[in-house]
Amino acid sequence: MKSFLDKTERLANSASLFAANIAAVILLILVVLTCIDVVGRYIFTMPLTGAVELVRICMAGIIFFSFPIMFLKGDHIIVDLISFLKKGYIGWILAIVLLVISIGVAVVLGDRVYDYAIRALEDGDTTEYLAIPRYIIVGFITLAIFSAAFMSLLRLLLVLSKPGVVEEESGDTL
Repeated sequence: MKSFLDKTERLANSASLFAANIAAVILLILVVLTCIDVVGRYIFTMPLTGAVELVRICMAGIIFFSFPIMFLKGDHIIVDLISFLKKGYIGWILAIVLLVISIGVAVVLGDRVYDYAIRALEDGDTTEYLAIPRYIIVGFITLAIFSAAFMSLLRLLLVLSKPGVVEEESGDTL
């Protein structure tokens, strides 16, 4: 069982790094897009058509493609008000409860977004200016959310495999 979890963790780590690299490429595209729009707007008085729409799509891509690695590694911002409860078995149980809640929220959110993607496909919904089919964008968001839920499930299995051991979280603590 332990070797299966180790192999699965390595595979999930590779998949989440792939998604994070996609988010990084989207960020680079966003920077180039913004530069082209600013230069076009202020130097040539010709703004990039659909720039606002593309910026919205890029922002969604950056956020949702970052979810899998964030959920796998626990790289999120933590407000540490109950640090005394994070030691020993109490901390282990608290970590399990929070991971179960995270999985539940991600699955429910993913299901709702999936329903929206199906509706967008059936309705032929497109973006306002560039007429990009909305179901493609929402479909990738759905995939990222369900990937994050799977990463949380894997993290839960890893926590369950080490009773009483609470891993140090790598997120920024406030």
